[in-house]
Amino acid sequence: MSAELRARVLAAATAEPSPTRAAVRRRNMLIGMVAAASGIGAFVIFAVLMSESHLLRLGGEVVPQQRLERPVWLVVATVGGALGVAATAVWLALGRGRSMLGRSPRWLLYGGVLIPVSLLVWKVSCSLAFGDAMVAWPERPGERCLSLSLLVAVGPLLSFLAIRRHAPVQPALNGAVIGFAAGACAWVAADLWCPVAYVPHLLLGHILPLFVLAGAGALLGRTLLSLRHR
Repeated sequence: MSAELRARVLAAATAEPSPTRAAVRRRNMLIGMVAAASGIGAFVIFAVLMSESHLLRLGGEVVPQQRLERPVWLVVATVGGALGVAATAVWLALGRGRSMLGRSPRWLLYGGVLIPVSLLVWKVSCSLAFGDAMVAWPERPGERCLSLSLLVAVGPLLSFLAIRRHAPVQPALNGAVIGFAAGACAWVAADLWCPVAYVPHLLLGHILPLFVLAGAGALLGRTLLSLRHR
């Protein structure tokens, strides 16, 4: 760490009163509840408006007079794996590791690569065991899933930034990983609602939102998490 950065970190720490661990824990728990409530609320509103309140969609009409249904065990597998990835992404984005300055850039870069790759690989791998789930859906290119993912992720993204509060080193990179974490949480909702596993659809409707959120997180992180802002 450079002498200038060290001085800025110490000055920021001195200027800000240190809350107790219990107070920080209560604050973060409250913000986490707000994040969960906002995401669930956005998901319910979207489902009410777009699919007659169907939160879980097992299938639909691929083409006229051809309908496909997702097996329940396929939904359990894909959603369960997505929950695991989302939990790991949140742990990576909000934790500081062994340093008070946060995780190293290497760890953050690993997370930025592995989060979207893991979600896509898990979804495709599970769906390959059920061949019909991988067919093309011409009338569902992915725009609605893109909208759903972004809508659900807005609350978690802002809440995660509030929990993280500041990142003296690499604030933009920290913000990007927070964006990926919010997108991973939204992936769970999209996987529940969407029965399509066609790869071009996944790339547009499920993967693209992760990178949009990562870009937004990087911009917000650079503004809100840096010492200059504080």
